[in-house]
Amino acid sequence: MDAGILYGMLNYHLDGTLTESVDRVGGRYDVTIVGEGDGIANRIESSGVLREGRWAPRESHSFFSVRGRESRSDIAYDWARGTIEYRFRGETFFLRKLRVADDVVAVPEGLHVDDSLSATLNYADERWAQAADGSYQTHVIRRKKPDNEGLDDAQGTYRAELVPLALKMAADPASGKPIALFDLTRFSSWAKRSEPGRITFNQDKRPELVMLDMMLGTKVRVELRSPELRAS
Repeated sequence: MDAGILYGMLNYHLDGTLTESVDRVGGRYDVTIVGEGDGIANRIESSGVLREGRWAPRESHSFFSVRGRESRSDIAYDWARGTIEYRFRGETFFLRKLRVADDVVAVPEGLHVDDSLSATLNYADERWAQAADGSYQTHVIRRKKPDNEGLDDAQGTYRAELVPLALKMAADPASGKPIALFDLTRFSSWAKRSEPGRITFNQDKRPELVMLDMMLGTKVRVELRSPELRAS
């Protein structure tokens, strides 16, 4: 991952490893992503099960740190009870104000809910049905934030909510590879309405490049390579 903040005044590079174990017969998956660089680090863990023909998260944990500003989330999905337990603690970048959420959200009957890794598996395994307009639609749980939230706005304690996530599909004009555009504004105070996130998939429908163009000239590029490509 390469991240440039404040029009490139602050630049960070992170190398990491993605470890994936998918038991399609037993209906379970475990994914871990770990990376570290100078002033930046992250760890993401997600496990899930095959449920009603789709991959569904069972629990997920994430940690991200930039210049000592830390963000953590711990999420437990109880599909038998139809609830999601959500815990989050994060700091704003400039003033280091705290944003904290500790909430339980009920999942309406029949609503598909994913995290980023279950959604990735569902798309690659063709377990995610397209909507009538050709997009892929699901829901994810996030901290409930005001629409006009500024970069350093914080109200201390927050609730959690289920928000829609839609991937609007197209083909890259140069390579023909599938690309997806998605709205970042429900998930980050740094997002711009005019600049959706962009994911490029390889021919196996696995993500290989994520591009985010956000406020104050902040740009994030995440590139995923197979072991064969890293060795070459």
